[in-house]
This record gives sequence, C-alpha cells and structure tokens, in this order.
Amino acid sequence: MADVSVVIPVFDGERFLGDALAAVAAQTHPACETVVVLDGPAEGCAGIATAAGARVLARSARGGVAAARNAGVAVARGELIAFLDQDDLWHPDKLARQVRRMAALPPVDIVRCAKRIVLAPGAAAPGWLPLGWERAQMPAYGPSAWLVRRPALERVGPFDEELEVSSDADWLARAADLGLCSATLPDVLVNWRIHDRNASHDQAAMDREKLAVLRRSVARKRCA
Repeated sequence: MADVSVVIPVFDGERFLGDALAAVAAQTHPACETVVVLDGPAEGCAGIATAAGARVLARSARGGVAAARNAGVAVARGELIAFLDQDDLWHPDKLARQVRRMAALPPVDIVRCAKRIVLAPGAAAPGWLPLGWERAQMPAYGPSAWLVRRPALERVGPFDEELEVSSDADWLARAADLGLCSATLPDVLVNWRIHDRNASHDQAAMDREKLAVLRRSVARKRCA
C-alpha cells in the first residue's frame, strides 16, 4: 500500500480545520500521516490538529500558503503527497482512486480529479463563479485535488513563495513545461467551499499573477 502524506496549510482556519481533518480520517485509503502547517500563530488550530492525531508544524510568522506547503512537504515522509486546503473537503474514496490510478498504466506523476463548488452556510455566491456552478462538476486544478509523487515535487521544485494566490498554477505550469505526466479522474472527489475569505475573491491579484505565470511559461519554452 502506497504511503500518502497529507499536507494542510492553515491560516485563520479554525472554523474549517476540523471538517478537513475529518475528511482525511474518513479516507478508505488511510494516509500515513497528516501534517498541519500553521502559517502564523493559531493556538486554537493547534489544539484541533493535535486532537485529530495530526503532526503540527508551527511557523511563528505568516509566510503565505506557498511557504506553508513547502514547509509541510519538507517534513512529510510519504512517497506520495496530497494537499488539502483548510476549507476544502474530500470524498472518502479520493485518495484510494488516485492511488489506484498512480499504480495503473501508463504511469503518471500527478493525478487530479473533478470538483464541485459548495457554499459555506450563510455565504453568498460571488459574481466571479461560472454560470451553472451549482450543478456543474469541473476539472480541479487547485492542490486539494492533487496527488503527487515525491520525485515529481523534487524535480519541479518548491512552490514560488513570491506568488500570493497563484503559486499552485505556477507549479503546474512548471511541471507541464518539464514534461511531467498527469492524469485527471472524471470523479468529483473534492468539494471546493466558497466563503467570505477565499483567496479567489481577490480577482485582480488572480488575474495579475496568472498573467505572470503565463509569461514565465512562455519564457521557459523560448529558452528551451
């Protein structure tokens, strides 16, 4: 059975972290460990994580989600790495189905899945959500949908800590430019939860950084 480490970056996530940890505990393919990275002081989250049996990595000052993911990967022990954002949820078979795809032919470095958008209680649907979001299932590109081989993470390198909201898109672009193989399962295995503090609400930053990611990719291809 493949060993999977789960890395959960946390910032101001006390109201969501318990649900995320419960989703990890409910997996039919158990994780060998869950690493909760506290991105700055978060005593309440530390208690929630410890009570759930997770390893807690505390950072004294906030460094951003990319830095938190990098810190988690650095201490994780599994041969496969899964990421779960503090406010997202997994289907119980998420890891099991992705591990099976990892073991199948042709071999792949990264397995993603589909997602469904859900609103947190009391949250209103923001205007940037696509039409028909409440009925749609769509390919997921955020880290909550990934399962990655450790050698792939090492080859691509760490998440870019200078990017505030698009370090995941940048990592995927670098992986693609290096020719890493990926597969996307059609199954909806992630619920992406919309609430009042999603990073995606900052659409200006999203657009600015995604343009930078695209330019970087073009520059790499020209150099190659």
